[in-house]
Amino acid sequence: MTYTDIVDGFQIRDVIYIGLPPKDTPPTFDIVRWYDVEPRRAIDVMTGEEKTITRCCYSVAFLEWDRHEGWWQFRSVGTRWLEESDQKRATDAVVNMILKFCDDKAKELQYGSDD
Repeated sequence: MTYTDIVDGFQIRDVIYIGLPPKDTPPTFDIVRWYDVEPRRAIDVMTGEEKTITRCCYSVAFLEWDRHEGWWQFRSVGTRWLEESDQKRATDAVVNMILKFCDDKAKELQYGSDD
C-alpha cells in the first residue's frame, strides 16, 4: 500500500517482506526513492503478474513506530539518506511530506482510527 503521492521522487509505502514480517514488528513504513528505467518486463512481487515497468524504487529509510516514546524512529538504510546526490537529495517538500505523514499516522496509532 502507498500512503503518499510521489514528492520529488520520494514516497512512503508499506515495507515489502519476503514472507511474513518478523514477530512483534512495530508499525514500519518504507521511504523509497523512485527513478526511471528503460521499459522492461518484470514480475509484480505482490500479485505474481508480469507487466511492463518504466520506474523502479529502492529504500532509503524507514519510519518505525516507537511504542515507548509514542513517536517515530527514522532509520536510514545504511547511509543512503545521506548519500543522495544533489539532484536526488530530499527537498523541503519531501521532508514536510514525511513529517506530515508522521504526525497524521501518530495520531491514528495513539488514538485509533475510524477505519
